[in-house]
Amino acid sequence: MEPLSANDITAPAPLPQTPKPKQDHGPPVVESTPMSRRCTTHAEDEVPKRADVVNKFLEDDISDRLEVSLDDFATLILDLPADWQIRDDFTLLPDSEAVKDAFAAYLKVAIGEVDGGDQKRKGMAGHESGLYQPLANLLNSLRDGEGRRVGKDIDEKIFYVQDPRPVLGSLIARKPDLGGIYIELLKLTKNKKLSDHLAKKKIVGVFWGLLLYFIEVKHEQGRFVGLNVNKEGPSSRSQSDTLPSIAYLVSQSTASVPASTPLNSTSTSFGDEHRPGVTIQNQGGKKKTVEILTSQDYQERAEAERKAEKVLTPTQGQHLTRIQCASYAKEMLSKGFIRSHAVGITADDTSLRFQYYDRSKVVESKPFNIVNDEVKKLFMAMVCQLNKLSTENLGFIPNLDLDGFDHLRNPKQLKLPHKNGIDPLVGSTYAFTGSDGRRRRVKITKVLYRAEGIIGRCSIVVEVECLCTEAGCDWHEEGQATTKVMKISFPSMTRPSEDGLIGEARSKAESSGDLWALNHLPEVIDSITYPYHEETTVQGRLKKHLKDDYEERVMRVTFSDKLQPLSDLEDPREFAQVFYDILQIHQWLYERVGILHRDLSSGNIMYRRKNGKVYGVLNDFDLSSRVRDMDKGPTSKQRTGTRPFMSLDLLNPVWVGGHLYRHDLESLFYIMLCLACRYEAPGVASPDPRPYSEWFSGTDAQILNSKSNFFLNALGEDLPVQTYFSGFEQGLSDIFEEIRSGYTLRPRIHSKKSGKGSEVRNRNTSRDANYEWTTLDMHVSYAMMRSMMSSFEGKPLETRWVGNPDH
Repeated sequence: MEPLSANDITAPAPLPQTPKPKQDHGPPVVESTPMSRRCTTHAEDEVPKRADVVNKFLEDDISDRLEVSLDDFATLILDLPADWQIRDDFTLLPDSEAVKDAFAAYLKVAIGEVDGGDQKRKGMAGHESGLYQPLANLLNSLRDGEGRRVGKDIDEKIFYVQDPRPVLGSLIARKPDLGGIYIELLKLTKNKKLSDHLAKKKIVGVFWGLLLYFIEVKHEQGRFVGLNVNKEGPSSRSQSDTLPSIAYLVSQSTASVPASTPLNSTSTSFGDEHRPGVTIQNQGGKKKTVEILTSQDYQERAEAERKAEKVLTPTQGQHLTRIQCASYAKEMLSKGFIRSHAVGITADDTSLRFQYYDRSKVVESKPFNIVNDEVKKLFMAMVCQLNKLSTENLGFIPNLDLDGFDHLRNPKQLKLPHKNGIDPLVGSTYAFTGSDGRRRRVKITKVLYRAEGIIGRCSIVVEVECLCTEAGCDWHEEGQATTKVMKISFPSMTRPSEDGLIGEARSKAESSGDLWALNHLPEVIDSITYPYHEETTVQGRLKKHLKDDYEERVMRVTFSDKLQPLSDLEDPREFAQVFYDILQIHQWLYERVGILHRDLSSGNIMYRRKNGKVYGVLNDFDLSSRVRDMDKGPTSKQRTGTRPFMSLDLLNPVWVGGHLYRHDLESLFYIMLCLACRYEAPGVASPDPRPYSEWFSGTDAQILNSKSNFFLNALGEDLPVQTYFSGFEQGLSDIFEEIRSGYTLRPRIHSKKSGKGSEVRNRNTSRDANYEWTTLDMHVSYAMMRSMMSSFEGKPLETRWVGNPDH
């Protein structure tokens, strides 16, 4: 992929004006924030590592999935040639001996089909695990060249049985039934079955980065992929019933596997049991709990889960299967090596479907049955094509050299300590051509942040050192490489680039004489944007085919100087100064440059220290917008923000007023509140139950309800500020009262459904016609926040700039 040209720095925007209401007496209506159930990010470190919590976010990711025909999936996703039926390398006919034998063996256990095809009896598989090895053998037989099995080509791949062992690299035990990896990783011979090899050698080093694709297997006669859906199975519940917690069902089927209390949620909760564990210390001193289970424990749980599935209706089973498959894709995208998309297959006896996951869309093929001869031929060609796809076409980003090996293929990978809590990206190198034309190679030394999820920009932030040996490289000082920060993300094509917005702000600071602002802005060293080619990439083909139904994204690699996180601070007064600095630079950006940040979170507030002083730095402009453009339509199909710190309005589907500057100020309050109440000291969590935990684990609706109750019910109650942060208590209480008053006293709004959509109406139009919506009648404004944040424990903090007193 060729990089785009550098973004031009445009002229600063004029002073932004308060959006004007577009209907009588109601809130302003703008189009910058689409009414979507999805949000861009959640706070990863704060979300409990429980499957039921993660599944809430997967629900959103799969909610807008698209189903296409098997032919379209083959050509769009797998790039299968249109003329595959007459190509020599796809002549895998059912009478090919290797393929015929493999199909017969699989069908024998799936539906009891015996040689000759005329006689059928009950399937030989007692449960789905009996299908694993026959299916792996079948898939491995589908190779170009008359069904040859294992070859010597280093690019050859193999399907293997993963269940019941979990794939390493995440704290939730996820175990796809089958996986696909490079043959070279295991050095197999023709006489060894992979499952025997794994057991004999006790190889447990398969981590998410090694998985090329996954296969989920069911033994439900096609019910769990959407075929034969009229067969309800043993359950008497209707298909519209709420899907119960799998942990609850497991607890009913076996007393030996402990389970949590069922949740009143439609999301499934595989793996959310309260399990024995051990606490380990990860990079950066963070502690995490890792599950400790024996092989027998895994076997018992797998059997209990299979029994639990038997009581589900087809509709519930399909939903469960989609969540399971999405969870594997999420781990591949979030816990493995850096990749843009993932592919999987669901097999339910003779019924199957393909799945595809990228940063914009989840795409499924229509379910199909391999007993049909014509469908069988296409299926064989698709698996053959899947086996031939390059690493890059399987989603792994180009130019990433993993641990000094050629991508994923070296067997020594399995001997590396890729355990829970250790990121396999450390030690990898990334090569690129910068905007100055210089070719550089950097080594990843530390992973700072990896976004969870499937849909969205899903940033990966790492520390790197330049390995360039050329003279005059400005990434070195006195012959030593300096630490830089590299961010790889997948933003919307239509969203303004981060480096462009930051460059615009820094240019304004220099030209206007506001040099103080440079201390509070990040400095981008280089940024390269890689678009997806229309013909040669799956994302490009999907955009061409789906048009407006597919959000076009790019891969953007940005390099900047290293900043320090909030957790490195030790003096509460320095915390207060950093937060006050963030307020000031936020106002300056809004008033002087016309940029609204739109994603204030604890991870985006950094600092730099100069001459012994701290300067708060507002970081991460990926979701920022020019104020002048915010009335022109959305730049993404996702609502912006980080869930725990999002304002009440942006969590509420009724709100159509767009993203206002006061929403960021409300976010700043939540950041300070959570720091002061959820930590006994920097980086030291307060004892459970920690305050406001639901903000970090709930859905939009649950967080909205929790925050609404917080402002309604906390009246007169002291905020649970920890002793270390007691200096924040008075200021937080005062800001709380202002926000509470603003929301309590503003006119109530409701949505009125009409044939053309929803209209927002004010219930008290005559009495509240002059209400100022942008600042909640000045209850949530820069002026209010300044008055309460400009001092700490009675002593003034350093004021860098005085903005518009009317804002």
